[in-house]
Amino acid sequence: MSIEVFDTYFKEGRKIVTVKDVEPEKFISAFSQHLKRQGRFELPKWADVVKTSKARELPPSDPDWLYVRTASMVRKIYIRKGMGVGAFKKVYGSQQRRGTCTNVFVRSP
Repeated sequence: MSIEVFDTYFKEGRKIVTVKDVEPEKFISAFSQHLKRQGRFELPKWADVVKTSKARELPPSDPDWLYVRTASMVRKIYIRKGMGVGAFKKVYGSQQRRGTCTNVFVRSP
């Protein structure tokens, strides 16, 4: 499936040189499938119960969420070199619901 994503680009005559030329959703899905097929790392036992941020209420519904997150981080590092942990905390942060109080932006742990 990951190869089919790029076939339409080449048939239309588009030239793909860098990661920036590919749509983010297509690159992330294709690269996460590549990471899963490689088998370099495996999902930990606690991956099905962990939250990705303190602002989240439930764990991710996708069983391969770790591969998708890794592919997203690889893309962001490629596009913006020098990103550190603090920048990723801000990128993957979200609004925390606090009941009747106003929502507040919270960085991801």
